[in-house]
Amino acid sequence: MELVKEIFGIVKIYKLKSRVDGRGLLTYAYEGIEGFDVKETRLYSMPHKGTFFGIHYRETNAPMTKLVTVIKGCGTDYVIDLRKGSETYLKWESVELTEDNFLAVRIPAGIGHAFISTEDDTMQLFFIDKSGEDGYSKKLNHKEEKIGLILPIPVTEISDYDAEAPFLI
Repeated sequence: MELVKEIFGIVKIYKLKSRVDGRGLLTYAYEGIEGFDVKETRLYSMPHKGTFFGIHYRETNAPMTKLVTVIKGCGTDYVIDLRKGSETYLKWESVELTEDNFLAVRIPAGIGHAFISTEDDTMQLFFIDKSGEDGYSKKLNHKEEKIGLILPIPVTEISDYDAEAPFLI
């Protein structure tokens, strides 16, 4: 994996190593990152474009790190700085993740994460270093005006969990 960009000083964008030969395409989805010990791997399948996840995050007192990539289709991945006191608090950036660009985003604690599929039949591969079922995961409503996310397409599918997420106080 090659580091290609850093956002907010702590979010890292990697280019995954891949090669093609007569058998097809081989991509190294995870090669190991110092300080990131994968405990769980998830595969999200999104049949419809406009499927939205987020904004999900962990505070720095209960850290969890994620590594997210797309293995089929296309989507826009968002990182939002939720570290109070940070110069970039409530700022966001997006990265297009596709099956062809081999990019992966590493998201640490204090950074919100959201994703919208921009093609039908998108599949996202997600590595985490801790179970998200420990009661420390948090969420924000993606319509929060203080953040002002701009989505490339309308949301067509969203869980009640995300649609009913709280706004900032």
